Amino acid sequence: MEETPRERAAAALAALVRGGLDHPRTLAALAVATSRRVRPFPHVGFKYHTVMALQSVHLTALNLPDRERWLPAFWALDYFKRAQERERRASGWTMGPRPAPAAGTAEKARRRLIDALDRWDLEAVDPAILDFARLAPPGQLSEVLFRYGIRDLRAIGHKAIAVQNVHRLLPVVGPEHAPPVLRSLAAALQNHGYDANPATRDLPSDRTWRAFQGMLGDVPRGWKQGRRDDGARNEFVRALREVPELDAGRAAIDLLKRGVSADSIWEGIFATAAELVLRQPRVVPVHAQTSANAFHYVFRHARDGDTQLLALLQAAAFMPGFRRGIGGARSGLRIEELEPLPASGKGADALREAFSELPGDHISGARKALHYLQQGGSVDAFAAGARRHLARNGRYAHDYKFTEAALETCGQMAPTPWRDRILAASMAYFTGSAEAPNPVSQEALELLG
Repeated sequence: MEETPRERAAAALAALVRGGLDHPRTLAALAVATSRRVRPFPHVGFKYHTVMALQSVHLTALNLPDRERWLPAFWALDYFKRAQERERRASGWTMGPRPAPAAGTAEKARRRLIDALDRWDLEAVDPAILDFARLAPPGQLSEVLFRYGIRDLRAIGHKAIAVQNVHRLLPVVGPEHAPPVLRSLAAALQNHGYDANPATRDLPSDRTWRAFQGMLGDVPRGWKQGRRDDGARNEFVRALREVPELDAGRAAIDLLKRGVSADSIWEGIFATAAELVLRQPRVVPVHAQTSANAFHYVFRHARDGDTQLLALLQAAAFMPGFRRGIGGARSGLRIEELEPLPASGKGADALREAFSELPGDHISGARKALHYLQQGGSVDAFAAGARRHLARNGRYAHDYKFTEAALETCGQMAPTPWRDRILAASMAYFTGSAEAPNPVSQEALELLG
């Protein structure tokens, strides 16, 4: 993957597949190659999506029919070759030799890693993460990475996305091939853009993290036993349309103090994110949904209660930033006001008609999808259609990231009319049947026969 020219890479992969190469080994190879050849600088984004999109690629492949299951891997390989060439032209960077291990206990390694992360010390964090990964159980490493993946509001949520990506990839990659993946993630977490070192400054991107840590004592101990409250959820959505970052977190804390469940608060965040994409289905607002999914992933998998709460509060704080990012685009369009639009057919025909609206008329696509779901349409068929169009026609990393984030988010929600509304709104950025087939996928189908 690293050495084969792009124009020959697909044929080389097809030959390996015909020779018995399986999906887990392909994913592991992609994870190692992308981590070693594409650096998360100057941005945790852009070319670095070749790393961050891999877990979405994997999820898509797992849920495709046999004939199409290899298409995401071929797309990911081609995307890597393009990103590798951009890296070569921009910096010539490749990952250096693995640092020598340091002696000591797991606890000492943990303290070294946390100290390096706290100081935003890129050079020190590289050996520290490998020492801690070598000495500590995987769960302890995950807790540290979860915490630092959500600590700042930089990179439009990509740090939380990067942590989610690695946490899902490591069981497939295995400990033998984990070091370059972990080193790449550690570097991504230390990227502070063009800011001065955040350890020595009071910068806007870090203020919610510091403030929310001081507010955790206001959250009642029994917050995990809160009640479902649709009215409070709708109230929270209205607040997120108006308030700034810190006040978004405060509003979430107020609901927890009133006994409202975290699930209801998350539904408000998901609805806000889906609404922003519905208003403007472009790259920046798309990250409202992908980052909310990543923060929710941390919330669900972290074992530390404070980390869970901070993930919830930081996710809420991100929404006002995305809201400002889209300005007044379709400002009157609210998710609760999306009206269903009957299709000319029923069942599978209605679903096909909804996807046929994309990408030309995403509002009609969303309205027809909402009608399909409200009439008892299958969510599983809906998800299968989204993935098949993605594998055939998708071209960009955000296509994969967004589709899997939206489908997983709705899969985690209770099967309510509100869930259907959020899923239908996600049609705004799904890949549609009216888009031209991706040449990479077409070539892969021909190569694999």
